[in-house]
Amino acid sequence: MSNAGKFHDPIPKVPPAGVTTTIKDEDAGRCIKADNYHTAPDTPPHIKKYRKSFNNQPGIKQRHYGLVDDSLPDQTFGKKTYGSEHVDEVIRAQNLRGLADFNNDLKEGKYQSHIREPLGKSYQRGYAFPDTVKKGEFQFGVPSGFSESAKDVLYPEDGHREARNRKEDPGVQKERAYNWNMDHTKHKFGYAETKVLNGAAHSLHPERLESKFPKTVIVKKTVEDFKQVAHDILGKSKNLGQGEVPIDRDSAFGISTIGNDAWNAAKCIHGEPGEKEIQPDHDLGRSTKPGCMNEVRKEEDNNRVFGTPSIRLDIPYKEKKSVADHQNYGDEPDAVDLLFPTTFTELGISEYDFSALRPREAVKELFSKIGYNYKIGKFNAMFNRARELDNTTTDMCSVRSFMKIVEDMNDIE
Repeated sequence: MSNAGKFHDPIPKVPPAGVTTTIKDEDAGRCIKADNYHTAPDTPPHIKKYRKSFNNQPGIKQRHYGLVDDSLPDQTFGKKTYGSEHVDEVIRAQNLRGLADFNNDLKEGKYQSHIREPLGKSYQRGYAFPDTVKKGEFQFGVPSGFSESAKDVLYPEDGHREARNRKEDPGVQKERAYNWNMDHTKHKFGYAETKVLNGAAHSLHPERLESKFPKTVIVKKTVEDFKQVAHDILGKSKNLGQGEVPIDRDSAFGISTIGNDAWNAAKCIHGEPGEKEIQPDHDLGRSTKPGCMNEVRKEEDNNRVFGTPSIRLDIPYKEKKSVADHQNYGDEPDAVDLLFPTTFTELGISEYDFSALRPREAVKELFSKIGYNYKIGKFNAMFNRARELDNTTTDMCSVRSFMKIVEDMNDIE
Protein backbone atom coordinates (compact mmCIF):
# COMPACT_ATOMS: atom_id res chain seq x y z
CA MET A 1 0.00 0.00 0.00
CA SER A 2 1.47 3.34 -1.04
CA ASN A 3 1.49 6.46 1.14
CA ALA A 4 1.32 8.85 -1.80
CA GLY A 5 -0.78 11.93 -1.04
CA LYS A 6 -0.84 11.38 2.71
CA PHE A 7 2.21 13.53 3.59
CA HIS A 8 3.26 17.04 2.54
CA ASP A 9 6.51 17.10 0.57
CA PRO A 10 8.41 20.34 1.34
CA ILE A 11 10.84 19.75 -1.56
CA PRO A 12 8.74 18.41 -4.41
CA LYS A 13 11.47 18.70 -7.04
CA VAL A 14 13.85 16.29 -5.24
CA PRO A 15 12.69 12.69 -5.62
CA PRO A 16 12.75 10.58 -2.40
CA ALA A 17 15.19 7.73 -2.07
CA GLY A 18 13.94 4.20 -1.66
CA VAL A 19 10.40 2.90 -1.69
CA THR A 20 7.80 3.98 0.90
CA THR A 21 5.57 1.09 1.86
CA THR A 22 3.42 0.03 4.79
CA ILE A 23 4.09 -3.49 6.09
CA LYS A 24 1.51 -5.23 8.21
CA ASP A 25 2.32 -5.81 11.89
CA GLU A 26 5.39 -3.54 11.76
CA ASP A 27 4.05 -0.24 13.03
CA ALA A 28 5.68 2.11 15.59
CA GLY A 29 3.79 0.59 18.53
CA ARG A 30 5.11 -2.89 17.82
CA CYS A 31 8.66 -1.53 17.42
CA ILE A 32 8.59 0.34 20.75
CA LYS A 33 6.81 -2.42 22.73
CA ALA A 34 8.38 -5.42 21.06
CA ASP A 35 8.15 -7.50 24.28
CA ASN A 36 4.35 -7.38 24.17
CA TYR A 37 4.17 -8.81 20.62
CA HIS A 38 7.35 -10.83 20.17
CA THR A 39 8.88 -13.02 22.87
CA ALA A 40 12.49 -14.16 22.52
CA PRO A 41 12.86 -17.92 22.08
CA ASP A 42 14.11 -19.93 25.04
CA THR A 43 17.65 -21.24 25.14
CA PRO A 44 17.93 -25.03 24.57
CA PRO A 45 18.51 -26.96 27.82
CA HIS A 46 21.91 -28.31 26.73
CA ILE A 47 23.15 -24.76 26.00
CA LYS A 48 21.73 -22.92 29.04
CA LYS A 49 24.74 -23.80 31.19
CA TYR A 50 26.98 -21.71 28.91
CA ARG A 51 24.88 -18.54 29.37
CA LYS A 52 25.77 -15.91 31.97
CA SER A 53 22.11 -15.69 32.97
CA PHE A 54 22.28 -19.33 34.11
CA ASN A 55 24.88 -18.55 36.80
CA ASN A 56 23.27 -15.22 37.74
CA GLN A 57 20.00 -16.73 38.92
CA PRO A 58 19.09 -15.59 42.46
CA GLY A 59 19.47 -18.24 45.13
CA ILE A 60 21.54 -20.64 42.98
CA LYS A 61 25.21 -21.37 43.66
CA GLN A 62 27.50 -20.40 40.80
CA ARG A 63 29.25 -23.34 39.21
CA HIS A 64 31.45 -23.79 36.17
CA TYR A 65 29.55 -25.04 33.15
CA GLY A 66 31.89 -28.05 33.03
CA LEU A 67 30.70 -29.13 36.53
CA VAL A 68 26.96 -28.52 36.12
CA ASP A 69 26.17 -32.11 35.11
CA ASP A 70 28.68 -33.66 37.55
CA SER A 71 27.58 -34.98 40.93
CA LEU A 72 29.71 -33.72 43.81
CA PRO A 73 30.68 -36.12 46.61
CA ASP A 74 28.93 -35.74 49.94
CA GLN A 75 31.88 -34.51 51.96
CA THR A 76 33.14 -31.44 53.76
CA PHE A 77 36.26 -29.71 52.50
CA GLY A 78 38.90 -28.10 54.69
CA LYS A 79 39.99 -29.04 58.18
CA LYS A 80 38.44 -28.60 61.57
CA THR A 81 39.44 -25.81 63.92
CA TYR A 82 41.78 -26.97 66.65
CA GLY A 83 41.06 -26.26 70.27
CA SER A 84 42.60 -23.15 71.75
CA GLU A 85 43.21 -21.63 75.14
CA HIS A 86 40.36 -19.99 76.99
CA VAL A 87 40.03 -16.23 77.10
CA ASP A 88 40.50 -16.01 80.88
CA GLU A 89 43.79 -17.92 80.65
CA VAL A 90 45.08 -15.68 77.87
CA ILE A 91 44.09 -12.39 79.50
CA ARG A 92 45.53 -13.19 82.92
CA ALA A 93 49.15 -12.12 83.21
CA GLN A 94 50.11 -15.14 85.31
CA ASN A 95 48.21 -18.39 85.82
CA LEU A 96 48.74 -19.45 89.42
CA ARG A 97 47.50 -22.73 90.81
CA GLY A 98 47.35 -24.39 94.19
CA LEU A 99 49.27 -22.83 97.03
CA ALA A 100 50.70 -20.10 94.83
CA ASP A 101 47.17 -18.99 93.93
CA PHE A 102 46.20 -18.98 97.63
CA ASN A 103 49.22 -16.86 98.54
CA ASN A 104 48.41 -14.47 95.69
CA ASP A 105 44.86 -14.07 97.05
CA LEU A 106 46.30 -13.21 100.48
CA LYS A 107 48.42 -10.49 98.92
CA GLU A 108 45.59 -9.10 96.80
CA GLY A 109 43.19 -9.20 99.76
CA LYS A 110 45.00 -6.29 101.40
CA TYR A 111 44.08 -3.87 98.60
CA GLN A 112 40.95 -1.75 98.96
CA SER A 113 39.92 -2.38 95.34
CA HIS A 114 39.96 -6.14 95.94
CA ILE A 115 37.84 -5.81 99.09
CA ARG A 116 35.21 -3.45 97.70
CA GLU A 117 35.16 -4.84 94.14
CA PRO A 118 35.32 -8.65 94.46
CA LEU A 119 35.34 -10.63 91.22
CA GLY A 120 31.86 -11.86 90.23
CA LYS A 121 30.03 -9.82 92.90
CA SER A 122 28.44 -6.39 93.12
CA TYR A 123 30.29 -3.36 94.42
CA GLN A 124 30.66 -3.49 98.24
CA ARG A 125 29.91 -0.02 99.60
CA GLY A 126 30.25 -0.96 103.30
CA TYR A 127 26.73 0.04 104.30
CA ALA A 128 25.68 -1.02 107.84
CA PHE A 129 22.08 -2.22 107.35
CA PRO A 130 19.88 -3.27 110.32
CA ASP A 131 19.10 -6.91 110.96
CA THR A 132 15.61 -6.64 109.46
CA VAL A 133 17.08 -5.75 106.08
CA LYS A 134 19.27 -8.85 106.06
CA LYS A 135 16.26 -11.19 106.16
CA GLY A 136 15.36 -12.88 102.91
CA GLU A 137 11.69 -11.78 102.84
CA PHE A 138 12.54 -8.07 103.27
CA GLN A 139 11.65 -5.81 100.33
CA PHE A 140 12.53 -2.17 99.73
CA GLY A 141 9.96 0.44 98.74
CA VAL A 142 6.26 0.93 99.41
CA PRO A 143 3.86 -1.70 98.03
CA SER A 144 1.41 -0.36 95.48
CA GLY A 145 -2.33 -0.93 95.56
CA PHE A 146 -4.37 -2.97 93.14
CA SER A 147 -3.82 -2.05 89.50
CA GLU A 148 -5.01 -3.32 86.16
CA SER A 149 -3.03 -5.92 84.24
CA ALA A 150 -0.83 -4.59 81.47
CA LYS A 151 -2.37 -7.09 79.04
CA ASP A 152 -5.91 -5.83 79.78
CA VAL A 153 -4.77 -2.26 79.30
CA LEU A 154 -3.13 -3.00 75.93
CA TYR A 155 -5.86 -5.36 74.65
CA PRO A 156 -9.25 -4.55 76.31
CA GLU A 157 -12.22 -6.77 75.53
CA ASP A 158 -14.43 -3.98 74.14
CA GLY A 159 -11.58 -2.21 72.35
CA HIS A 160 -9.70 0.92 73.27
CA ARG A 161 -11.65 3.94 74.32
CA GLU A 162 -9.78 5.99 71.76
CA ALA A 163 -10.73 3.55 68.98
CA ARG A 164 -14.42 3.64 69.98
CA ASN A 165 -14.42 7.43 69.84
CA ARG A 166 -12.80 7.62 66.39
CA LYS A 167 -15.86 6.64 64.37
CA GLU A 168 -16.49 10.27 63.44
CA ASP A 169 -12.88 11.02 62.49
CA PRO A 170 -12.06 11.91 58.85
CA GLY A 171 -11.22 8.90 56.69
CA VAL A 172 -13.03 6.41 58.94
CA GLN A 173 -15.69 4.28 57.25
CA LYS A 174 -19.13 4.91 58.63
CA GLU A 175 -21.34 2.02 59.57
CA ARG A 176 -24.71 2.64 57.81
CA ALA A 177 -26.24 -0.83 58.49
CA TYR A 178 -26.29 -1.78 54.79
CA ASN A 179 -27.13 -5.34 53.82
CA TRP A 180 -23.93 -6.36 52.06
CA ASN A 181 -23.73 -9.55 50.02
CA MET A 182 -20.08 -9.95 50.89
CA ASP A 183 -17.71 -9.20 53.73
CA HIS A 184 -17.22 -5.46 53.20
CA THR A 185 -14.30 -5.40 55.68
CA LYS A 186 -12.19 -7.56 53.35
CA HIS A 187 -13.67 -6.76 49.94
CA LYS A 188 -11.89 -4.27 47.68
CA PHE A 189 -13.69 -2.32 44.99
CA GLY A 190 -12.19 -1.44 41.65
CA TYR A 191 -9.91 -3.15 39.15
CA ALA A 192 -6.70 -4.81 40.39
CA GLU A 193 -3.86 -6.13 38.27
CA THR A 194 -2.60 -9.66 38.68
CA LYS A 195 0.32 -9.80 41.07
CA VAL A 196 3.44 -11.22 39.43
CA LEU A 197 6.11 -12.73 41.66
CA ASN A 198 9.75 -11.96 40.88
CA GLY A 199 8.76 -9.30 38.38
CA ALA A 200 12.16 -7.59 38.45
CA ALA A 201 13.98 -10.88 37.82
CA HIS A 202 11.71 -11.71 34.85
CA SER A 203 12.22 -8.20 33.45
CA LEU A 204 16.00 -8.62 33.53
CA HIS A 205 15.92 -12.24 32.34
CA PRO A 206 12.79 -12.80 30.24
CA GLU A 207 14.24 -16.04 28.89
CA ARG A 208 13.57 -17.72 32.24
CA LEU A 209 9.80 -17.73 31.72
CA GLU A 210 9.41 -21.40 30.91
CA SER A 211 5.60 -21.22 30.87
CA LYS A 212 5.51 -18.83 27.91
CA PHE A 213 6.20 -19.97 24.38
CA PRO A 214 7.29 -17.58 21.65
CA LYS A 215 4.89 -16.83 18.89
CA THR A 216 5.74 -18.35 15.54
CA VAL A 217 6.86 -15.67 13.11
CA ILE A 218 7.22 -16.66 9.47
CA VAL A 219 10.09 -14.85 7.74
CA LYS A 220 11.81 -15.25 4.44
CA LYS A 221 14.40 -17.99 4.08
CA THR A 222 16.92 -15.52 2.68
CA VAL A 223 16.76 -13.50 5.95
CA GLU A 224 17.29 -16.61 8.07
CA ASP A 225 20.20 -17.75 5.86
CA PHE A 226 21.77 -14.33 6.23
CA LYS A 227 21.53 -14.59 10.06
CA GLN A 228 23.19 -18.00 9.98
CA VAL A 229 26.14 -16.57 8.03
CA ALA A 230 26.49 -13.02 9.43
CA HIS A 231 25.68 -13.63 13.13
CA ASP A 232 27.50 -15.62 15.78
CA ILE A 233 25.51 -18.73 16.73
CA LEU A 234 25.76 -19.73 20.40
CA GLY A 235 27.81 -22.91 20.84
CA LYS A 236 29.03 -23.01 17.24
CA SER A 237 31.89 -21.50 15.28
CA LYS A 238 31.11 -18.65 12.92
CA ASN A 239 30.02 -19.68 9.43
CA LEU A 240 32.51 -18.28 6.93
CA GLY A 241 30.66 -19.59 3.89
CA GLN A 242 33.05 -22.40 3.15
CA GLY A 243 30.46 -25.13 3.59
CA GLU A 244 30.91 -28.43 5.38
CA VAL A 245 34.53 -29.51 5.85
CA PRO A 246 35.03 -33.07 4.48
CA ILE A 247 36.63 -34.43 7.66
CA ASP A 248 35.48 -36.11 10.81
CA ARG A 249 33.90 -33.81 13.45
CA ASP A 250 36.30 -35.12 16.13
CA SER A 251 39.40 -34.21 14.11
CA ALA A 252 41.68 -31.40 15.29
CA PHE A 253 43.79 -29.18 13.06
CA GLY A 254 47.48 -28.51 13.61
CA ILE A 255 50.28 -30.48 15.27
CA SER A 256 49.97 -31.73 18.83
CA THR A 257 52.19 -29.92 21.34
CA ILE A 258 52.50 -33.01 23.54
CA GLY A 259 55.21 -35.44 22.50
CA ASN A 260 57.84 -37.76 23.91
CA ASP A 261 60.67 -35.25 23.42
CA ALA A 262 58.66 -32.11 24.09
CA TRP A 263 60.37 -29.38 26.13
CA ASN A 264 57.84 -27.93 28.55
CA ALA A 265 58.22 -24.98 30.91
CA ALA A 266 59.75 -27.12 33.69
CA LYS A 267 62.52 -28.41 31.39
CA CYS A 268 63.18 -24.90 30.14
CA ILE A 269 63.72 -23.71 33.74
CA HIS A 270 65.60 -26.71 35.18
CA GLY A 271 67.06 -28.23 32.03
CA GLU A 272 68.23 -31.85 32.03
CA PRO A 273 70.89 -32.05 34.80
CA GLY A 274 73.18 -35.02 35.00
CA GLU A 275 74.60 -36.82 38.03
CA LYS A 276 77.32 -34.23 38.45
CA GLU A 277 74.98 -31.24 38.22
CA ILE A 278 72.64 -32.51 40.95
CA GLN A 279 75.42 -32.89 43.50
CA PRO A 280 75.60 -30.13 46.20
CA ASP A 281 78.08 -27.30 45.76
CA HIS A 282 81.56 -27.90 47.12
CA ASP A 283 81.36 -24.76 49.28
CA LEU A 284 77.98 -25.59 50.81
CA GLY A 285 78.21 -25.13 54.62
CA ARG A 286 81.93 -24.32 54.69
CA SER A 287 84.18 -21.45 53.80
CA THR A 288 86.58 -21.77 50.86
CA LYS A 289 88.13 -18.32 51.16
CA PRO A 290 91.80 -18.52 52.23
CA GLY A 291 92.38 -17.18 55.72
CA CYS A 292 88.67 -17.39 56.66
CA MET A 293 88.37 -21.16 57.23
CA ASN A 294 87.36 -22.53 60.65
CA GLU A 295 90.75 -24.11 61.28
CA VAL A 296 92.72 -23.46 64.47
CA ARG A 297 96.46 -23.04 64.43
CA LYS A 298 97.07 -24.28 67.99
CA GLU A 299 95.97 -27.46 69.71
CA GLU A 300 94.71 -25.62 72.77
CA ASP A 301 92.24 -23.67 70.57
CA ASN A 302 90.23 -26.75 69.53
CA ASN A 303 87.53 -26.07 72.16
CA ARG A 304 87.76 -22.33 71.90
CA VAL A 305 84.61 -20.32 71.13
CA PHE A 306 85.29 -17.61 68.60
CA GLY A 307 83.37 -14.35 68.29
CA THR A 308 81.86 -11.91 70.78
CA PRO A 309 79.30 -13.18 73.35
CA SER A 310 75.79 -11.74 73.30
CA ILE A 311 75.84 -11.07 77.07
CA ARG A 312 78.93 -9.06 77.91
CA LEU A 313 79.96 -10.32 81.33
CA ASP A 314 83.57 -9.40 80.52
CA ILE A 315 82.70 -5.68 80.61
CA PRO A 316 82.10 -4.05 84.03
CA TYR A 317 78.45 -3.24 84.67
CA LYS A 318 77.58 0.44 84.83
CA GLU A 319 75.01 1.57 87.35
CA LYS A 320 74.11 4.61 85.22
CA LYS A 321 74.04 3.26 81.70
CA SER A 322 73.95 5.63 78.75
CA VAL A 323 71.01 5.63 76.36
CA ALA A 324 73.42 5.02 73.48
CA ASP A 325 74.94 1.96 75.21
CA HIS A 326 73.71 -1.09 73.26
CA GLN A 327 75.61 -3.69 75.30
CA ASN A 328 73.66 -6.42 77.11
CA TYR A 329 75.07 -6.90 80.61
CA GLY A 330 72.72 -9.76 81.46
CA ASP A 331 69.98 -7.56 82.94
CA GLU A 332 67.74 -7.58 79.86
CA PRO A 333 64.29 -9.23 80.17
CA ASP A 334 63.90 -12.79 78.89
CA ALA A 335 61.54 -13.92 76.15
CA VAL A 336 59.18 -15.26 78.84
CA ASP A 337 58.90 -11.78 80.38
CA LEU A 338 58.02 -10.31 76.99
CA LEU A 339 55.37 -12.94 76.24
CA PHE A 340 53.95 -13.09 79.77
CA PRO A 341 54.56 -9.71 81.47
CA THR A 342 53.87 -9.37 85.18
CA THR A 343 50.87 -7.61 86.65
CA PHE A 344 52.84 -4.49 87.57
CA THR A 345 54.34 -3.93 84.11
CA GLU A 346 51.61 -1.46 83.18
CA LEU A 347 52.55 0.60 86.25
CA GLY A 348 56.18 0.86 85.14
CA ILE A 349 57.43 -1.60 87.79
CA SER A 350 59.77 -4.34 86.55
CA GLU A 351 61.18 -7.43 88.20
CA TYR A 352 64.40 -5.54 88.88
CA ASP A 353 62.52 -3.24 91.30
CA PHE A 354 61.58 -6.28 93.43
CA SER A 355 65.07 -7.80 93.41
CA ALA A 356 67.10 -4.60 93.91
CA LEU A 357 68.72 -4.20 97.36
CA ARG A 358 67.30 -1.35 99.46
CA PRO A 359 68.40 0.08 102.85
CA ARG A 360 66.56 -0.61 106.09
CA GLU A 361 64.69 2.70 106.31
CA ALA A 362 63.56 2.53 102.67
CA VAL A 363 62.07 -0.96 103.17
CA LYS A 364 60.31 0.09 106.37
CA GLU A 365 58.82 3.19 104.76
CA LEU A 366 57.70 1.26 101.66
CA PHE A 367 55.82 -1.44 103.59
CA SER A 368 54.31 1.02 106.08
CA LYS A 369 52.59 2.84 103.19
CA ILE A 370 50.71 -0.33 102.22
CA GLY A 371 49.60 -1.05 105.80
CA TYR A 372 52.42 -3.18 107.29
CA ASN A 373 53.46 -1.25 110.40
CA TYR A 374 55.64 -3.34 112.73
CA LYS A 375 57.34 -2.56 116.02
CA ILE A 376 61.04 -1.83 115.84
CA GLY A 377 62.05 -5.19 117.34
CA LYS A 378 59.88 -7.30 115.04
CA PHE A 379 60.86 -5.28 111.99
CA ASN A 380 64.60 -5.69 112.68
CA ALA A 381 64.16 -9.46 113.10
CA MET A 382 62.23 -9.69 109.80
CA PHE A 383 64.79 -7.49 108.05
CA ASN A 384 67.69 -9.68 109.21
CA ARG A 385 65.87 -12.80 107.95
CA ALA A 386 65.41 -11.12 104.57
CA ARG A 387 69.15 -10.33 104.44
CA GLU A 388 69.88 -14.02 104.92
CA LEU A 389 67.66 -14.89 101.96
CA ASP A 390 69.51 -12.37 99.78
CA ASN A 391 72.87 -13.64 101.10
CA THR A 392 74.25 -10.12 101.43
CA THR A 393 76.71 -8.69 103.97
CA THR A 394 75.46 -5.11 103.64
CA ASP A 395 72.61 -3.64 105.67
CA MET A 396 70.19 -3.97 102.74
CA CYS A 397 67.65 -6.47 101.45
CA SER A 398 65.27 -6.78 98.48
CA VAL A 399 61.51 -6.26 98.45
CA ARG A 400 60.98 -9.80 97.17
CA SER A 401 62.80 -11.35 100.12
CA PHE A 402 61.00 -9.15 102.64
CA MET A 403 57.62 -10.14 101.11
CA LYS A 404 58.44 -13.81 101.72
CA ILE A 405 59.33 -13.04 105.37
CA VAL A 406 56.02 -11.14 105.74
CA GLU A 407 54.13 -14.25 104.66
CA ASP A 408 55.87 -16.32 107.33
CA MET A 409 56.10 -13.87 110.28
CA ASN A 410 53.15 -11.50 109.76
CA ASP A 411 50.93 -13.24 112.32
CA ILE A 412 53.72 -13.83 114.87
CA GLU A 413 53.70 -11.37 117.75
